[in-house]
Amino acid sequence: MNAARRNEAALGAVGAVAVVAAWEAVARSGLVDPAIFPAPSAAIVGALTRLPPGEIAGSVAISLLRIVEGFALGAALGIALALASGWYRIFGNLVRPLVEVLRPIPPLAWIPMAIVWFGLGEPSKVFVIFLGAFFPVLTNAYRGVTGVDPVLIRAAQTMDIGGLRLLVRVVIPAAMPDIATGLRVGWGLSFGVLVAAELIAAESGMGFMIMNARQFGDVGVIVFGILLIGACNLATDWGLALLIRRWLGRWHSV
Repeated sequence: MNAARRNEAALGAVGAVAVVAAWEAVARSGLVDPAIFPAPSAAIVGALTRLPPGEIAGSVAISLLRIVEGFALGAALGIALALASGWYRIFGNLVRPLVEVLRPIPPLAWIPMAIVWFGLGEPSKVFVIFLGAFFPVLTNAYRGVTGVDPVLIRAAQTMDIGGLRLLVRVVIPAAMPDIATGLRVGWGLSFGVLVAAELIAAESGMGFMIMNARQFGDVGVIVFGILLIGACNLATDWGLALLIRRWLGRWHSV
């Protein structure tokens, strides 16, 4: 990771710490009721005294498994559809209008249909997360495929590279930065719909922890769950970014 990337990661961490520190200061200033706006430190300590560590670890593991499953499906289908619609223009002309109709619909709006199609089990939760990842990955990957510099394509064609070889050896590597952007955005949105996905008859997970605490009016556990989701998102996004940079390093200087 070069200096610019290290600085980016450091600024992100500093920004997160600054937000939490400001939250802590406002909560302890006495300007707000701590019962409805607890300090992060008090929420964490209170939640750790009320929730067994095994329960917290299990909630994190189950939620991350759901996110990984939904994200993997959304990313794989999004990239495949983007490559097909970007490379075969006739296919793209058929698919893009449907995508543009469905893309603005929030994943949360699909929850009733997810229940009808998949029931109340795990598939319905994974489906909602899948939608959160699918459209950003598809949109960015399609932009990357269709935005490849024509000079690169013509240069490859002069070297007798055509057909699928041209797609694999020239277009996909050139589109990789946009694909990487879509993966990062899709991963973040997968976390964004996690709580909503776990509203579907869930009995475990970080989203369930928050909603269960809401029913009992336990604001401390709610705040703890929010901070836990944010921390997991930050840590896993950093790991995903590191993997993507190493992957992109095969073709690009990052």
